[in-house]
Amino acid sequence: MYPYNRNTQLYHSRAKETQAEKSSLLAQDKRLEELLSLARAEAKETARKFETLLDRAELSEAGQILRTMYLDGKKHLRLLQEVGFLIFGTTPQENEACETEEAAEAPDTCTLLEELLLAEMDDISFYRTLLFAMTEADLRNTFFEILTDKQNHAVALSHLYAKYFG
Repeated sequence: MYPYNRNTQLYHSRAKETQAEKSSLLAQDKRLEELLSLARAEAKETARKFETLLDRAELSEAGQILRTMYLDGKKHLRLLQEVGFLIFGTTPQENEACETEEAAEAPDTCTLLEELLLAEMDDISFYRTLLFAMTEADLRNTFFEILTDKQNHAVALSHLYAKYFG
């Protein structure tokens, strides 16, 4: 039986206070800010590599798979920017200069697929660690979404690597 005569407002106000304290603790964590900055840079680089793979003629049959992964990379970048805003209250300013420097070198398709596969596998453990570090459900849900996308990318890249270069 539910105790209808109790004042439940007291419990709700305490829950809101503890959640606000957790948010302020995350905002004070400089290491978390650096990790999110690193994650944004990695998401940007991964999206650029997927875009490079989309232009490769030998992977034309896998265009839809690569396009989905490219769009996921763009989505991850947007989600990471939103997480940064939710935690720190500021929108990060990205540096565009590093993007033009790395665009000059283009490794062969096999090497690029291998690099992406290894990067996605590293990202899986990175995002799993970030997922467990989050105290709020909204933030955990965001990192869980990114984590599952990364797992799907690792499987798809493994398939493409085995199909074209195995």
